Amino acid sequence: MRRHVMQDILIFIIFSVFAVLSLVLVVVGISFYTDISDKVESNAKIRSSVSYLENKLRSNDYEGGVDVVNIDGKDVIILSNNNNETSMKTAIYVADGKLQEYLTKDNELKLGMGDTITSLDAMKVVKTGNNIKITLDLNGENYVIDKTMNSKSI
Repeated sequence: MRRHVMQDILIFIIFSVFAVLSLVLVVVGISFYTDISDKVESNAKIRSSVSYLENKLRSNDYEGGVDVVNIDGKDVIILSNNNNETSMKTAIYVADGKLQEYLTKDNELKLGMGDTITSLDAMKVVKTGNNIKITLDLNGENYVIDKTMNSKSI
């Protein structure tokens, strides 16, 4: 009888170790999944920002199409679209942790208005001749777009 009790205790100990190790495995798996999910989300945000900005610059690569100004201490990319009928300007800037776009018919640019493109902590824009360098900051990591414009758009 005593031997039967020892076998039961041993089986219980083995089962308990298995349960604890299974729980540890699940907790470690959740941690890995959360880290990977955060990195995928961050990567998607920066990819969206980079491709959005590159496409906007590419589509406005004509004389007078791109300008860089500083409004209220923020670097703002101004894209001009001069049709025969209307003159449209698009302001692209970062405010409140978001990359934003504001489209206007007049020359009155209002930061804080417009559409949110994606989350982004900061954007620094430097223009030199036909070259435009945009540094994007997301979660403490910097990403650089270094674009040489074909026309004299800047």
